[in-house]
Amino acid sequence: MAPRRATGMDNVVAIEPSGYTRCCVPSGDCLRAQQRVGTNPGEDPMAIALDDLRDTVRVTCNNDLCTVGRYMHRECFDQWEQTVLSYLKTCGRARSWSERQRHQNLWTKKGYDLAYKACGCRCGRGHLKKDLDWMPPPPTANIFGRIEEIDTTGAKKKKRRNRNSRPSLTCMPIGHMGDGRNRTESLSCSSSGSSSPPASGSEPSVSPVHGAHSKKKSKVDIPDRVRIAGGANGIFTRRLDFSSFNSLPRNKLNSYQIKTEDEGNHGNDDTRCFILSTLASQGRSKVRCILCEEQLLVFDRYPLVDGTFFLSPRQHAKSCIEVKVEGRTQFLTVVCMACLEGVNGRAIVCRFCNQKWDGSSLILGSMYSYDIFAAMPCCTERIKCNSCYKPVLHPAQRLNFFSDYSHMVPCPHCRTMDTHFVKPLGFCYTRHVPRTSILWP
Repeated sequence: MAPRRATGMDNVVAIEPSGYTRCCVPSGDCLRAQQRVGTNPGEDPMAIALDDLRDTVRVTCNNDLCTVGRYMHRECFDQWEQTVLSYLKTCGRARSWSERQRHQNLWTKKGYDLAYKACGCRCGRGHLKKDLDWMPPPPTANIFGRIEEIDTTGAKKKKRRNRNSRPSLTCMPIGHMGDGRNRTESLSCSSSGSSSPPASGSEPSVSPVHGAHSKKKSKVDIPDRVRIAGGANGIFTRRLDFSSFNSLPRNKLNSYQIKTEDEGNHGNDDTRCFILSTLASQGRSKVRCILCEEQLLVFDRYPLVDGTFFLSPRQHAKSCIEVKVEGRTQFLTVVCMACLEGVNGRAIVCRFCNQKWDGSSLILGSMYSYDIFAAMPCCTERIKCNSCYKPVLHPAQRLNFFSDYSHMVPCPHCRTMDTHFVKPLGFCYTRHVPRTSILWP
């Protein structure tokens, strides 16, 4: 077990009044206890009311006899999670992961098998893991984020949702979508107030509903948060439902595959503000996919687009917007969800090795800071110098980070400095023609 400060609380079971439990943060350093937030003198600040779990995270202990508790205040969990992520950074293959990958993999088998030693429970005989399938009871809220309450006179009161609340998507199986697709289990999504924990990238957060005749409701745990306009000037669309993601496989309907949450305080997310302010300065509320040229709406909050943005040192199409990032000229580019998934014959393949480009693993609705087409060269032709056409790298050599392939590097043969791995798309790829589309005489 990872070393942790002794608190004198290990193996101690607190007796709580009926209907209450205590924050089970492993360090024992409950932030509510330190700040005495939301408590009256004489009340236990570590107490959590079981009838109001909206601002908590549930964890599970693999010790079946553990009696320490299953809930943490969200801020306590977030602080504890950071210590586990710091431990994961020192473990095996996770040392080469990016911060985003470590966060995505932490509570899945891929990451937890490496980090579990840092997740010791206060019971002393087990390890904690975030319960990814749990959804706290939601308050009553409409799509505009206002919570309705009934006062003693029977009249309805309206108040704005607390900025720290995180509504999730509640998705219902329906028989027919408005776009004409007949899918017995397609998902129609709308916001419902809830502060549920984010779902895993590899473990779907969809309730197990199998078979075309199932009548059970399924829930997709995609949290949301109130965000500021971010310099958008009101030109962008407000997303009221998530039905455009119904075409995705069910295991991708979670908050790790679809970017749904700001990373900054009170909605001040740098990436979102950068994208919206850049597009607003151009007066653009829509963008074009560089592969199929389909127009995509840009939304004022995550997920920003039904696809993904990325920055490239090369202007792949006229629709790409020139920006300055850390003194470097980059081009804001977008690929739609259908092209990323390669559906309906939209796949592209390498002209040289005939390998299909696959963007299905990329996170939707956000932005990558590097050229996603250059990040994973599939053959020797992709790593040749743009000037002398000799390999810049040994065919078996790989750079440490995906972003390294978008940087300027010198050719070891002609010494030309260039972004050698970022090639024109027309030079690298050709469209894949499905066999079913070949016409026979």
